[in-house]
Amino acid sequence: MTWATLASRLATTLIWLLVGPCAAYHRAPCTTTAIRRQFQYSDCYAPSLNQSLLLSQASFVMAHDAATGYLPDPAKKDFDQAIAAYSQKKRQNNHRWTGISKDLLALYGKTQVGTVYDQLNDGARALDLRPKMYNNGTIGFHRGSLLDIPLASITLGGLLEDAKRWCKENPKELVIIFHSQMVHEVGYNGLTSKVYMEADDDAYTRNDDYLHQNYNNAQADDNSNSNNDNYDNYQPYDYQDDALQQNYYQYDQYQDDALQYQDDSQQASSYNNNNNYNNNNNNGYSYFYTGIAKMKEVYENHGVPYYPCKKLGGVTVEKAMELADLTERGGKGYLMAVDRHDVYASFCGKANRVQKQLVTCYSAHSANNDNNINSYYADPSDSYLQCTDRKATGQVKLNALQTYLKASANNDPTDNSYELGPPDDTSYYPFNQIQGFWQVDASSVQAGLLHSSTLLQDNQISQVNSEMVKMAYHGEFKSIGLFSMDNVALNGNAMFSVLRNACGQSVINETCGTALVMPQMDSSDLFWNVVLFVMGGALVAMVSIMLIQAFRLRRKEVREESMYVSGGPLMACSGSVVS
Repeated sequence: MTWATLASRLATTLIWLLVGPCAAYHRAPCTTTAIRRQFQYSDCYAPSLNQSLLLSQASFVMAHDAATGYLPDPAKKDFDQAIAAYSQKKRQNNHRWTGISKDLLALYGKTQVGTVYDQLNDGARALDLRPKMYNNGTIGFHRGSLLDIPLASITLGGLLEDAKRWCKENPKELVIIFHSQMVHEVGYNGLTSKVYMEADDDAYTRNDDYLHQNYNNAQADDNSNSNNDNYDNYQPYDYQDDALQQNYYQYDQYQDDALQYQDDSQQASSYNNNNNYNNNNNNGYSYFYTGIAKMKEVYENHGVPYYPCKKLGGVTVEKAMELADLTERGGKGYLMAVDRHDVYASFCGKANRVQKQLVTCYSAHSANNDNNINSYYADPSDSYLQCTDRKATGQVKLNALQTYLKASANNDPTDNSYELGPPDDTSYYPFNQIQGFWQVDASSVQAGLLHSSTLLQDNQISQVNSEMVKMAYHGEFKSIGLFSMDNVALNGNAMFSVLRNACGQSVINETCGTALVMPQMDSSDLFWNVVLFVMGGALVAMVSIMLIQAFRLRRKEVREESMYVSGGPLMACSGSVVS
């Protein structure tokens, strides 16, 4: 640790002593070195958000697929056994997807560690949730059509209670839940029916005919498999190889297409011509899609506000916190959920997920522009570019991901879902999402399984989170609304600290950005800390030895002086002292 670093830490400590107690977040517990080193202030402190900031300009760490944190942690023995079973079935059949079961995908596809309470404590302030409605009305979660989060693990109600508990313990922090890609146990038809219910200021409806048409055309061949509990024998037709890629994100592009095709005024106008909407609305009632109506019920029962996206257009952080205030519902803290209140509970921001430019952890050398188009047909025995190979192809992967993310944040604003960049219409897209993780597709999942890896392992070995923190610290992203991360348990607090302490984001403007020390995350930092400790210990030992020697010399001099008495030395003779 350099003298400049020590001076910076001293300065931040003084600032904390002056302004910290009045407007602060203190992460608790703050007892381990690994946690403390991720914060730029002492005592795991971070200043509060600047409430005059527009919400569209505020930065939040988003836990990608937060509900997967409730999946069991993949034990290596179980994973190895599942991989062995997959490899055996693969040898029996040339089709590479034969034998990939739900259990195996659950082991591979987990993106977070711990409950949402843990994830919020690890730095997340936004939660990415993919709701699934079951026939009995229960709202659970999914991660693509081949992977459900078991209801025995978590439901929407249970997750809300975990989030509320954290908000109660940290009542100065704003937390936002984002829905997207809602599905039903029986498929699309389970979501299209409407519920006639009392409307309020949050009522928001729209016409999804265009979305319905696109979705049905693309998914007609997949619906027959949507309720199949055993995927061991699932084998799509050869010409549908790339359809499996959408098992994880099969709804994103259809939603973006529809949202690009229709703006809010067109949607409202179209819907006003259906179901005698005008008359019903004048009477204080409206129609909601089945899934939205059910989620409204759950949120109301748990005392958490649930809004359409348009409610957040153009508002400040202060106004958003008023909307999210739980004290009016008998709770404490600030928590709310948002989506478009359409049939899919669509995402409120610009996702910046352009299919042909995605960067996955694994891809064949034949892939063009790292978008894995050709790798769909690559033989599994081909060599792969690997994000985990940090000394070779991993750097190529990291460079590609960094380029993708900088385009998402720094390109000219555009509302075109096929182009990377922040949104132009921040009223319609209140948030700009930066997807700071390795994407997945059919080929990369297969390659990851063949390497006996998981998404969490890929994240950890590639050190992608620490690289993202460094980029954010050095100001390489111009527009960050939601920085989405896998495995926020690994350096999520470091990203939270960097985003919160960026100039203009917090209530502290005197010292911000790179004026603060960068969080310490890498093992190299620990190595040098150990080296400095050893050197310091050696220096202390040397000084101690020198002091001891000086003391001994001084005592010797005193003894020699005492030998001289009455002008001459004393002499010893036969045990007697004579002069």
